[in-house]
Amino acid sequence: MPNNLRKPLVELIEDENVRESLQWVYEYLSQIPLLGGQFTHFIVKFSAAVANEKIPHKLGFTPTDVIQTSIIGPGGVTATFGYAQFDKTNLVITTSGACVIRFFAGRYENEL
Repeated sequence: MPNNLRKPLVELIEDENVRESLQWVYEYLSQIPLLGGQFTHFIVKFSAAVANEKIPHKLGFTPTDVIQTSIIGPGGVTATFGYAQFDKTNLVITTSGACVIRFFAGRYENEL
Protein backbone atom coordinates (compact mmCIF):
# COMPACT_ATOMS: atom_id res chain seq x y z
CA MET A 1 0.00 0.00 0.00
CA PRO A 2 1.35 3.46 -0.84
CA ASN A 3 3.06 5.08 2.10
CA ASN A 4 1.81 8.58 1.32
CA LEU A 5 -1.87 7.70 0.78
CA ARG A 6 -3.66 8.19 4.06
CA LYS A 7 -6.55 5.91 4.88
CA PRO A 8 -9.74 7.92 5.24
CA LEU A 9 -11.70 7.64 8.47
CA VAL A 10 -14.58 5.87 6.76
CA GLU A 11 -15.95 4.56 10.05
CA LEU A 12 -16.90 8.15 10.96
CA ILE A 13 -19.02 8.63 7.83
CA GLU A 14 -22.67 7.98 8.60
CA ASP A 15 -23.99 7.77 5.06
CA GLU A 16 -23.42 4.16 3.94
CA ASN A 17 -23.22 5.02 0.23
CA VAL A 18 -20.63 7.74 0.79
CA ARG A 19 -18.66 5.48 3.15
CA GLU A 20 -18.59 2.60 0.64
CA SER A 21 -17.70 4.91 -2.24
CA LEU A 22 -14.82 6.48 -0.36
CA GLN A 23 -13.58 3.04 0.68
CA TRP A 24 -13.69 1.91 -2.97
CA VAL A 25 -11.69 4.97 -4.11
CA TYR A 26 -9.09 4.37 -1.39
CA GLU A 27 -8.73 0.68 -2.30
CA TYR A 28 -8.45 1.56 -6.00
CA LEU A 29 -5.74 4.18 -5.42
CA SER A 30 -3.88 1.80 -3.10
CA GLN A 31 -3.31 -0.54 -6.04
CA ILE A 32 -1.52 2.04 -8.22
CA PRO A 33 2.21 1.31 -7.78
CA LEU A 34 3.49 4.79 -8.66
CA LEU A 35 1.56 6.27 -5.75
CA GLY A 36 3.85 4.26 -3.46
CA GLY A 37 6.62 6.75 -4.04
CA GLN A 38 7.59 10.29 -3.29
CA PHE A 39 8.35 12.12 -6.52
CA THR A 40 8.71 15.71 -7.68
CA HIS A 41 8.63 16.77 -11.33
CA PHE A 42 11.60 18.72 -12.69
CA ILE A 43 12.24 20.68 -15.88
CA VAL A 44 15.94 21.46 -16.34
CA LYS A 45 17.38 23.48 -19.24
CA PHE A 46 20.98 23.22 -20.41
CA SER A 47 22.47 25.62 -22.98
CA ALA A 48 25.40 23.31 -23.74
CA ALA A 49 26.83 19.91 -22.87
CA VAL A 50 27.60 19.55 -19.16
CA ALA A 51 29.47 16.99 -17.09
CA ASN A 52 28.32 16.09 -13.58
CA GLU A 53 26.17 19.20 -13.22
CA LYS A 54 24.67 19.50 -9.74
CA ILE A 55 20.96 20.30 -9.70
CA PRO A 56 19.40 21.24 -6.33
CA HIS A 57 16.27 19.16 -5.66
CA LYS A 58 14.87 20.23 -2.21
CA LEU A 59 13.37 16.76 -1.62
CA GLY A 60 14.67 16.42 1.94
CA PHE A 61 16.15 12.97 1.24
CA THR A 62 18.57 11.35 -1.20
CA PRO A 63 16.57 10.34 -4.27
CA THR A 64 17.05 6.82 -5.61
CA ASP A 65 14.80 6.86 -8.67
CA VAL A 66 14.38 8.96 -11.80
CA ILE A 67 11.59 8.64 -14.36
CA GLN A 68 12.57 10.65 -17.44
CA THR A 69 9.51 11.92 -19.30
CA SER A 70 11.25 13.73 -22.17
CA ILE A 71 14.48 15.17 -23.46
CA ILE A 72 14.34 17.81 -26.16
CA GLY A 73 17.39 19.01 -27.97
CA PRO A 74 19.08 19.11 -31.36
CA GLY A 75 20.02 15.76 -32.89
CA GLY A 76 20.53 12.75 -30.68
CA VAL A 77 21.26 14.55 -27.42
CA THR A 78 21.52 12.28 -24.38
CA ALA A 79 21.33 12.77 -20.63
CA THR A 80 22.80 10.56 -17.94
CA PHE A 81 21.82 10.70 -14.29
CA GLY A 82 24.69 10.10 -11.84
CA TYR A 83 22.69 8.12 -9.29
CA ALA A 84 25.76 7.26 -7.18
CA GLN A 85 26.46 10.98 -6.79
CA PHE A 86 22.93 11.98 -5.69
CA ASP A 87 22.76 13.32 -2.16
CA LYS A 88 20.26 15.04 0.15
CA THR A 89 20.80 18.31 -1.69
CA ASN A 90 21.59 17.64 -5.35
CA LEU A 91 20.93 15.48 -8.37
CA VAL A 92 23.83 15.04 -10.81
CA ILE A 93 23.29 15.13 -14.58
CA THR A 94 25.59 14.85 -17.60
CA THR A 95 24.34 15.86 -21.08
CA SER A 96 25.82 15.55 -24.55
CA GLY A 97 24.48 18.92 -25.68
CA ALA A 98 21.98 21.71 -25.15
CA CYS A 99 18.61 20.32 -24.09
CA VAL A 100 15.58 20.49 -21.87
CA ILE A 101 15.05 17.44 -19.65
CA ARG A 102 11.73 16.69 -17.97
CA PHE A 103 11.70 14.03 -15.28
CA PHE A 104 10.37 12.88 -11.94
CA ALA A 105 12.95 12.33 -9.20
CA GLY A 106 12.39 10.80 -5.80
CA ARG A 107 12.10 7.33 -4.40
CA TYR A 108 9.77 4.43 -4.91
CA GLU A 109 8.83 2.47 -1.82
CA ASN A 110 8.09 -1.10 -2.81
CA GLU A 111 6.90 -3.49 -0.14
CA LEU A 112 8.41 -6.91 -0.83
